[in-house]
Amino acid sequence: MALAAPVAWAADPAPVVRVVFNTDPNPPIAYGSGTAIDPDKPSLIVELLRMVGERTGIVFEFQRVPWQRGLYLIEHGQADAIFASSYSPERARYGAYPMVDGKPDERRKIYQQSYSLFVRKGADLRWTGDGISGLRAPVGAFPNFAVVPMLQEKNVPLDLEPSVVGNLRKLAGGRIDAYAEIDTLAEAAIKENGAEFEGIVKLAPPLRTTPYYLMFSKLFQAANPALVEQVWDAIATVRATPAYQGLVTGKYAN
Repeated sequence: MALAAPVAWAADPAPVVRVVFNTDPNPPIAYGSGTAIDPDKPSLIVELLRMVGERTGIVFEFQRVPWQRGLYLIEHGQADAIFASSYSPERARYGAYPMVDGKPDERRKIYQQSYSLFVRKGADLRWTGDGISGLRAPVGAFPNFAVVPMLQEKNVPLDLEPSVVGNLRKLAGGRIDAYAEIDTLAEAAIKENGAEFEGIVKLAPPLRTTPYYLMFSKLFQAANPALVEQVWDAIATVRATPAYQGLVTGKYAN
């Protein structure tokens, strides 16, 4: 009787999470403009998630897209997760955040950033906590960024422009009196266009300091609830490791 041929059992494929992030520079979250991802310095968060993948066996695939496009992909289940997203009730309609006691769980954030006002040198403007004194023209802001509803609630007049450089040009040209933006986003654009924006400065104190998260599509979360929680838990674990902290204070310190 012929011996039966051995059967080769294939291991289950590793789960894949499709992650998108912004095409605008936002060190250390993103470097350079456009869709390219630098293989040597891809971003602090890309490296964080790769370390999460090493711990969990999950494969993360990354793609850079314009921010509003990224939110659309998450809402319609065409991408699985996006960074870096602060919590807002609007995004929570279609995006899932790590939660505890009904609130976003800051222990499982991926990063923290501040929004500030950028103005022309010599401008007599001041953030009061309840509004902006000295305004004669609107404040520029990026649509769908978390600072927009905050300023709208305080009745600050806004001019929405989906471009960091476009907002800075409006500010330099006097079409807006201030620009409310994530510090690192605006500072990176000012540095890259030094001659054009040398007359723009940042006001203190910040408008707000905000935790940011890896936001999953609710459609993906519904299909993979345990995996999503596993990723968020691993993010908190990895952020506390010496290896990750070494990236923060070394490779990604500037």
